[in-house]
Parts: sequence; structure tokens; C-alpha cells
Amino acid sequence: MKMGLFFLLIVVASVAKGQQGGYYIPSSQTYSTTSIANFVQSNFKTDREKLCAIYAWVTGNIRYDIDSMYNINWGKELNEKVSATLRRRKGVCENFAAIFTDICLKSDIPSFAITGYTRQSGAVKKIGHSWSAVYLDKEWLLCDPTWDAGPGNNTNYFLVSPVQFIETHMPFDPLWQLLPNPLSQQEFNKGHFFVKKDIAIWNVADSVLVFMQLDSLQQLEASSLRITQAGLDNDLVKVWRKYVDMKIAIVCGDRDMNLYNEAVADFNNATKIFNQFVTYRNNRFTPLKSDTEMYDLLSPIASIITLANKKLTNIGRQVENFQYDTGAIKKRLYALNERAKEQQVFLKRYLESSVADRGKLFYK
Repeated sequence: MKMGLFFLLIVVASVAKGQQGGYYIPSSQTYSTTSIANFVQSNFKTDREKLCAIYAWVTGNIRYDIDSMYNINWGKELNEKVSATLRRRKGVCENFAAIFTDICLKSDIPSFAITGYTRQSGAVKKIGHSWSAVYLDKEWLLCDPTWDAGPGNNTNYFLVSPVQFIETHMPFDPLWQLLPNPLSQQEFNKGHFFVKKDIAIWNVADSVLVFMQLDSLQQLEASSLRITQAGLDNDLVKVWRKYVDMKIAIVCGDRDMNLYNEAVADFNNATKIFNQFVTYRNNRFTPLKSDTEMYDLLSPIASIITLANKKLTNIGRQVENFQYDTGAIKKRLYALNERAKEQQVFLKRYLESSVADRGKLFYK
């Protein structure tokens, strides 16, 4: 009996040691952010408990990669940063923010990875930094898992109010200050963190909700506009705005490519329908179809061509198009449409003729 009790105490002590403040996630469940989120969802009830567990795991299991501290790669997508961080179990600030945000999102907790710069020991740092925002109990709060990483289960920068967080963290996009009247870069640089009492520029909760509902391109465009309006007095801000604009160009380029490829596919589809009709006509409309079925043979072509032209018109609307020759395919679509009209005229005459006269039309 004593021996069994002694064994139980050893097991309990071992588990407690890995709990990191009472929020234990077994290592067998940490091979992906999805598996971590599934465990969190199943074992913790409230969003606050879930956030505590996620934060404890990230800060306790991801090491800061000192060798890469100046090699922040803003260009990588979120999923790339997350997979690299899980694989290596170390990273820089963007990796901490990315993996924390990803697990939160997969645990059904609204979250967003933020990039900006910091103020430490009374001085503004000349390198970028990343952290996260989370939505808890009907308000947005801020977390910096990088600054809390390491032994000790630190939570100095966990679920911090925006009014307090702005004393050390300045996001490039003013929206993510999460303040109704954001600070200017000059105020942040000088350490003027007083709460402004004049009219609010925006309703924080509503503005963030609208932003989160935008697609990726719309978010980038909105962010670029706000950054520009706030001023480009800081070199880091200038670089980030250029990066955002580059991302906009890439997204627009991808959309233009998809639109062009879809327009070409539409043209090929319409051409196929046209050729099938011509083959059927050359066979003197055999096997026999009803008049309604014959009318329907050509009817899809016009709508397909209209849709293709609309796609081509949207190419280059946001970023100038130097890559796709939309004029050439528009000419081919026009020519196909004219040929389809000629066949429709013939088909109409054929169907309006008597059965005895229909055969003669093939020789005119």
C-alpha cells in the first residue's frame, strides 16, 4: 500500500511539473496547431482558460532564436511561419505571434498577428517586432509571447489593455493600437502616453469587426491607407508600408492571373459548344431533336462570352497589367460571338421553315 502511494506521488509530481501554471498540454498533442487547439477545446471550458493554456504552452515550449533575431522575414505566410516554428521549437517574435495567433483562431478565439516596433528603456528600437491581439469578454486585449517566453511562466505581457500596451508597443497600422484615438508616432517616440479625451476617431470594436470581415486584399488596402494617413515619419513604417503595397501587388497579380485563365477557359468552353453545334449541323441535325432542344444548343455561348469579357475588363484595375494580352482574347471572343450569331440566324430560319423546305437550306 505504501509503495503504491509512493508511486502515485511520483506521477502526480511529474505531471504538475509539466503543467506550467496548471494548464498542461501533453507533448503527444503538440505535433500541429490543430492538435493543440483540439486539446485546448476539449479540456478547457472558458475562453480565458483556453488563452492561458495556449499562452503557457507557447511561452514555455518555444525558445527564442538568438541567431535569427535580426533576420525577420515578413514575407513568409502565416502557415509557413507556424510550421517552421513547430518543427524547430524556436523562432523570433514573428514566429511566436504567428503560432499563438494560429492556435487561438483554431480554438475559435478571434485573434490577429500584429507587426510594429517597440519602445524600451525610454528609447525606440530600430527593428521591427510582432505580437498578437485577442478578443476576450467583449474586448480586444494584447499579448506578447516573445517577451514572456522562457522559464517561469511569465505573464507580464498577457491580456494587457491597449492603454497600457501602447507604452511599449506601436503597431504600424494605427487600428491595432485598439485605442479610440490613436497616438501619433511622435507622441509614442516622446513617451506621451496620456489618454486623449477629444472626439474618438473610430469605434474600436466596430472598426476591428469590419476589418476582420474583409478579404485579404481588402485588409491590405485598408491597412496601407491608414498607415499612409498616419504619416511616414519613421523609416520602419516606410519599409512596412512598401511591404504592404508589395503584398497588394502580389495578390492583385494572382487575381489577374486567375481572371485571365478563367476567361481563356470560358473561351474554350464556348468554342467547344460552337463546334459541337457545327458538327451537328453538318450531320443535317441528326439524330433528331425537338425545336426547343435545338434552340438550346447555341444559347449558352452569349452568356459565357459576356462573363469572359467581364473578367478581362477587371484585369489591371488595381495594379497595372503588363503581363496579359487581354485585347487578343477579346478579339477572339468577339469573332466567336459573331459566328455564333450567324448560326443562330440559320437555326431560326431552319426551324421556321416547313419540313419539306428545311433540307434545301443546307445548299444555300
